[in-house]
Amino acid sequence: MWTVNDNLEATAQAVFQEQFASFYGADELPDGYRIINLDNLCTVKGGKRLPADCKLLDTPTDHPYIRVRDVGSNRYVCLTNQFQYIDEETYSAISRYIVNTGDIVISIVGTIGLLGKIHSSLDKANLTENCVKLANIHTVTSDYLYYTLCYKKQIKEIDLLTVGAVQAKLPMYNIQSMKILVPPTKAIEAFQRKMNVLNEQIEANTVEIQKLYELEEVLLAKLSD
Repeated sequence: MWTVNDNLEATAQAVFQEQFASFYGADELPDGYRIINLDNLCTVKGGKRLPADCKLLDTPTDHPYIRVRDVGSNRYVCLTNQFQYIDEETYSAISRYIVNTGDIVISIVGTIGLLGKIHSSLDKANLTENCVKLANIHTVTSDYLYYTLCYKKQIKEIDLLTVGAVQAKLPMYNIQSMKILVPPTKAIEAFQRKMNVLNEQIEANTVEIQKLYELEEVLLAKLSD
């Protein structure tokens, strides 16, 4: 299943690059195309460090906590049996630092530049301070923005935006000022129609993979009894 999704993601990235990558090196953009700062397309906001006396829980609660390790294995950041959680008291203290379905998250400390779109299973989950979220995306679609960032990671642009010799970090102001190609509305819509076809299959595969993980966990628990 992972191979199937990998192939679909490779197809999506190829579609983006075929349609838009060449414009980044162009001396002059066609009519209707423009380059603008990322923060003109969305809200860039950081996550939140856990209070000093808080410990992450292995037992599920209503509040999963997204860590860097939970991001980047595929396009969707999806709730799995590898997640840890916070209790109600901790959630109350950091409740403003949540993500919503469709937000994009980027890791900014540790393994820098991991990308993911928030799956509906993590709507209202809390986000580590080692990631930022791109929320309230407008003018372009979240899929278009996600694959733009994938392309920028591929050409090492995100690596060049990091600072720090001892512990590298991707500063929020560098993310906010990242240059993003904004095509005409018709070009965005045509791209999104292609993505929607792929999204349906990727989403179905993601759900099926999670079911297989849950089944594996049940079987392993029975075998260990």
